[in-house]
Amino acid sequence: GGLGSITARMGEIAEEMGVEIRLNTPVESLIFEGKTVTGVRIEGEEILADKTVVNADFAHAMKTLVPDEKRKKWSDKKLEKKGYSCSTFMLYLGVDKKYDLHHHQIYASSAYESNLKDITNHRLTWDDPSVYVQNAAITDDSLAPEGHSTVYVLVPVPNQHESIVWDDIKSDFRDTIIKQLAKVGYDDIADHIVSETIITPDDWGASDIYRGAVFNLTHDLKQMLWRRPHNRFEEANNLYIVGGGTHPGSGLPTIFESARISSKLVLADLGMRPDWNGVDSWFKDVKRPRVAARPSAQPQAIASNNGEGHAV
Repeated sequence: GGLGSITARMGEIAEEMGVEIRLNTPVESLIFEGKTVTGVRIEGEEILADKTVVNADFAHAMKTLVPDEKRKKWSDKKLEKKGYSCSTFMLYLGVDKKYDLHHHQIYASSAYESNLKDITNHRLTWDDPSVYVQNAAITDDSLAPEGHSTVYVLVPVPNQHESIVWDDIKSDFRDTIIKQLAKVGYDDIADHIVSETIITPDDWGASDIYRGAVFNLTHDLKQMLWRRPHNRFEEANNLYIVGGGTHPGSGLPTIFESARISSKLVLADLGMRPDWNGVDSWFKDVKRPRVAARPSAQPQAIASNNGEGHAV
């Protein structure tokens, strides 16, 4: 089933536990009472909650869900000046052939440093770009019909910039990348493509990813560790962040870890100590936040900026 089966199973388990999951339901805004988030607004409805978790792209979420006047550290002006990751040019190919090639392959440009400089300076590398190729059907034949394969191609490219209009060049760049695939064993793939989807940085940007920067804020010294947006968001009460824009950073395993960190914080702030199959639901050598019980017996967090340790 591939990596997608992990989140699908998470959703099934959540629903088995009574969680209601609403798909295709855009959030219009967060509901604020002063500096405290009390829920979300969707079309024609307000959903109130003790705690709210945002899993959207960080910069996009801030600019669309949180009024600028409520943000100082992460204001629109400051977000504009932050560093953002590269984007990706993607090919999702269905081919009528099985390739006896590795599940993962990376081809590094012969001019690797120049390729990196092109990406950071909003230029495209047309001559020998670096490419990552995934041949997942060699491991899991359920991903394609018998005798067929899925081939996933990722090319690091600059994030969105006015100097690159992808609608004008994506077909030519696609042809360049198809030719590159011969360098990792797919020398005849152009003759076997039966389905194809192309995704460019402009497509990522249109999918609510700020500047099409699919790996979110860059991981330089000014935007790492406690200098990233905190998991327990520092500019609003009862608001938590998960995803590549918070601690510890981007990449799927890392994002899952951000979700675990934020989950621990939410549970602790609610005064809950659930059974995690023997796994501690708090952080070693870090003091839990104090929580005062409400008359309804539903615990409520007392605002505190202490005791997070690495859980920022």
